Amino acid sequence: MFFPGPWALNPTPCIYTLPMSTHEHLARLEEDLRMGTDLYNRIHFLHWAIEDTQETIRFLDTKAAFCVTLLSGMVAVSLEHHLEGAFLRHILFPVFVVIVACSLLVCMRVIFPTIIPHGTTGKPASPKFFIGHNKGHHWIRHTIRNPTNNILSEDKNSHVEAFHAAHDMALLDSLAETSVVLAYIRQLKSDRLHAAMYLLATSIFFFGAIMIAQNLAAH
Repeated sequence: MFFPGPWALNPTPCIYTLPMSTHEHLARLEEDLRMGTDLYNRIHFLHWAIEDTQETIRFLDTKAAFCVTLLSGMVAVSLEHHLEGAFLRHILFPVFVVIVACSLLVCMRVIFPTIIPHGTTGKPASPKFFIGHNKGHHWIRHTIRNPTNNILSEDKNSHVEAFHAAHDMALLDSLAETSVVLAYIRQLKSDRLHAAMYLLATSIFFFGAIMIAQNLAAH
């Protein structure tokens, strides 16, 4: 008769271990998940940065348009009155017109700023988030007729190919470059609008002086 030994009553528990390839696969999945989360956070940050900058640009454009409307109204009111007196006609009113013209010019420079397209400070990111116009582009020709080609620096095929060939980091670089371009435009508009506000205040001062002098001359 066979009697089992004491080791049969208390067997050693089996320890199951995953193969090394499985550990590497899980580590790779964890790394991919972390990188995907980091990429999402970066794109999300750039998205809101671009959105906030664009909202500020629209707000600055609205201010500049209001300045243009106010300046136009002051000129229209001043032209409706018959100016009396040599000082009013030959000195005060011409100075007012010059200041209004400078104010309108600065406001137009706010609304239509100089834009630096992608790639002016180095190799452009691909695919381009901002597609600029072609070198042969001219706004006068586009005003007269409706061209269908040679307008943008890229066509549909080249842009689609660049988009398909791009990886995630290339898209991130393109968004980052666009954020810098928009920040440049916002700062440029803000500085010019600051100058337009000073010119507008000076125009209002001369407009008030013209109205007061006209009323005094009429009486």
